[in-house]
Amino acid sequence: MEITKKWRWFWPWQDEKEEKWLMQLSINGLHLQKVNLAVVYSFVKGEARRCVYRLDFITAAKKDKNYYQIYHDAGWELV
Repeated sequence: MEITKKWRWFWPWQDEKEEKWLMQLSINGLHLQKVNLAVVYSFVKGEARRCVYRLDFITAAKKDKNYYQIYHDAGWELV
């Protein structure tokens, strides 16, 4: 599995721009695997496909037991 890391800074109000950047990378075959410190992205090289990413800014303290279930029920995958 080939891993590519990219450093990228953005402000929370630039979320749409960041989501489009992530989608373009997936179209080019780089799929988000994880994010560290909100600026270091790790991607795995794979088959080119269009993935839609959505950013969510919430502190762990505000999440309840049903928080992730909403996304899971909608068919989303947590990265």
